[in-house]
Amino acid sequence: MKKMTKTEERNLKRWCLVQEFREKLTKELEHHPRHPSEDDPRRKLHYLDYASAILFTLFNPVLKSMRGLCAASELKKVQEHVTLGKISLGSFSEAQHVFDATSLQHLVQKLSSKIPINKIQDRSLLAAVKDLVAVDGSLFQTLTRVLWAEWLDENHKAAKLHLGFSLLKQSAVDAVITAGNSCERKALLKMVQPGVMYVCDRYYGLDYSYFEELQQRGALFTIRIRNKPKLTVIKEYEITEKDRKEGVISDQLVYLGDTDRELKPIRLVRTGAFNDKEILLVTSEAPEKLNAAIISTIYRQRWQIEVFFKWLKSILGCRKLLAESSNGVAIQMYSALIAAIMLFDLFGKKPTLRQMEMIQFFFLRYASVEELDDAIAQSKQN
Repeated sequence: MKKMTKTEERNLKRWCLVQEFREKLTKELEHHPRHPSEDDPRRKLHYLDYASAILFTLFNPVLKSMRGLCAASELKKVQEHVTLGKISLGSFSEAQHVFDATSLQHLVQKLSSKIPINKIQDRSLLAAVKDLVAVDGSLFQTLTRVLWAEWLDENHKAAKLHLGFSLLKQSAVDAVITAGNSCERKALLKMVQPGVMYVCDRYYGLDYSYFEELQQRGALFTIRIRNKPKLTVIKEYEITEKDRKEGVISDQLVYLGDTDRELKPIRLVRTGAFNDKEILLVTSEAPEKLNAAIISTIYRQRWQIEVFFKWLKSILGCRKLLAESSNGVAIQMYSALIAAIMLFDLFGKKPTLRQMEMIQFFFLRYASVEELDDAIAQSKQN
C-alpha cells in the first residue's frame, strides 16, 4: 500500500463552525492587548489563524498531529477558510509561546454565559443560586520532555484541566490549566464567582478551613468530606418525609475538626442515596434556603462532569496535545471547550458518537449538507 506523505485536499472540507469561531474570537481579541510581535510585518502566523487551525483539528478526522496540521495548511481550501496562509512547523511551535490563552478563556466564559439554564423541577434552587457548577480535574498526558508538566515523576508527565461544568446548563463555564500534580483547591479559587454553588468531591473537603475561604469570596458550595470526621454537633435540623425519600439520614450544624482550631460552624447533611453508601456533605446553605433533600440531589448530579470529561477526550477527540508549553496546551484546551459549547448550541446537547461521526463523514464528503442537517434536526427532537 502506498504510504500517504501529505494530507490530500479531498479529505478536507470547510465547516461553518470554523468561520463562526473566527468571528467570535475576532471580537474577543479586540478587548485584549496584542503581542508586540503581531505588528511585525515579518510575522506570518497570527493568533486568529493559530487558534482556528487548532479548532479545525477537532472537527476533522484526518488531522492527528502538528505536522499533519502544518501539511494541511498548504491546501487552498484550508487557506481560504481556516488560515490565511501556510503554517510552518517553526511558526506553529513559536506561536504557543506568543499568544495569550486568556483571550480564549474569556471567550469560554462569555459563550457559556449566554446558554440558558435547563428547566428544573425545584424552582427554589434557582432562587438560592446563580448557577450550579461541578468542579473537578482531569489529566492529559504529555511527553516526558515537557518539564513544566510535573505529575508522578520525570517519566510520567501530564497537564491537568481543572473544569467548571454547569449542571444547569450542561456546559463548561470556566477552566484553569496547570501541571498534573497541582492543587485542585487552589485552581477552584481562581474560578470562583459570587453566588454560584460549587459541587465538589472529597479532595476539596480535606481541608476544613477551605470552606471559610470559599465563603469569604462569596461562593456557595456542596462538598463531600471523608466519612469519619472529627466533629461536634451543635444543632439537629428536622428531617422531613421528602428528605427521607431522598435518602437523607441527618441534617446538622456542626464544628468540624478540633475545637481549638476555632473554625466557624457549618451545616452537615448525611445521606445514603448513593447505592446505600453513606456519604457526608457540607454545604454553605441554611435549611430555610435549601432543604436536605435538595442538597443530596445536588451532589447526585456531580457525576455529569465525569461524563463530560469522557466526551471531551473520546468523542470530541481532545486527547492528543499539539503543543508542549503550558500556554499552548491552555490554548488547545480552551479551543476544545469553545468547540463543545458551539456544538451544544448547534445540536441542543452534546453530540453523541454517531452524530460526531456524521460530522466527520461530512468532512470526508460521504455525507451531504442535507444529511448533516437531518442529524442535527433529529438530535433536537430527541
